Amino acid sequence: AEEPLSSDAARRARAVIARQTGHLSRLVDDLLDVTRLASGKVALHMQEIALDDALRQAIDDHRSLAEGAGVQLALELPSSPVRVRGDRTRLAQMIGNLIQNAVRFTPDGGRVSVSLEQRDSEAEIRVRDTGSGIEPHILERVFEPFVQGAQAATRARGGLGLGLALVKGLAELHGGRVHARNIGPGQGAEFSLVLPVLRAGRDDGPERPA
Repeated sequence: AEEPLSSDAARRARAVIARQTGHLSRLVDDLLDVTRLASGKVALHMQEIALDDALRQAIDDHRSLAEGAGVQLALELPSSPVRVRGDRTRLAQMIGNLIQNAVRFTPDGGRVSVSLEQRDSEAEIRVRDTGSGIEPHILERVFEPFVQGAQAATRARGGLGLGLALVKGLAELHGGRVHARNIGPGQGAEFSLVLPVLRAGRDDGPERPA
């Protein structure tokens, strides 16, 4: 017999369909973005951005994801604002992908720490987790499309290995760079996103097609 639309089973089925549709939509968007980056068809809408505000928003946006995985999110910011020139949407995408990746590889009860530091003309965002780290043979290729570690966390929480590739491509379009390192055996990994700091007196300038 068919389940009534208001039954618990029907509500659970609708929730599963909604989640799976959302996953598929994000995967398609990521695939399209990788293709656009490869063909130089990503347009950046540049403006002045306060990185500390962007990080606070990213933490708020991903708190429920972390809580659902049993992972604590922490944020450390400098006392003074740090400003860059960038595309607000793409910057949020970069930060979000780094946080999502860290949560994916952090076991229940672990911690993901996000910090910001300015050194001279550069700002560095660091996302550090307490997972098992990155396998040595993966570390050098971790920003390539479709590269994944073998940890069970990847299989359990999904992912096609596109998020970090997007971070790398978008960071380079912003004049920045990314790198990854193991903190220590079984002590997790740290990903760094480095961007040029906005110079005083510099205007927003025109939108820049990449």
